[in-house]
Amino acid sequence: MDTKELIERAQKKNGIKNMTGIAEAIGINQSSLSLLKSGKSELSDETYIKLAKLAGVDPTEVIIEKHMRKAGPEGRKVWATLAKALPKSAALLVVVALVVPYNQAHASNIQILQAAKYLLC
Repeated sequence: MDTKELIERAQKKNGIKNMTGIAEAIGINQSSLSLLKSGKSELSDETYIKLAKLAGVDPTEVIIEKHMRKAGPEGRKVWATLAKALPKSAALLVVVALVVPYNQAHASNIQILQAAKYLLC
């Protein structure tokens, strides 16, 4: 699901008629949300998680899709493998929930992917 679709789903699910309402609900300003919706900006994992919850969508899937869009060809393959394995393993939920915030300060996406792949094997 792309970001525009995610925002629209959040609006519909919560009866929010304008972008300002969505922006306030997830703790950002309206101009940042407009840039996000147009594809000209990217938000933090934490903000995507808030938006996913507001839209009633699994935050794990949203984070995987975000990182898949940002990854190079090899990284996309690994993220796609993880996305397919998601229903098979609750361990991936733990990896994404615990390691993604850690990633921002310490680890590379490749290290996270390697750890998640190890848990799925």
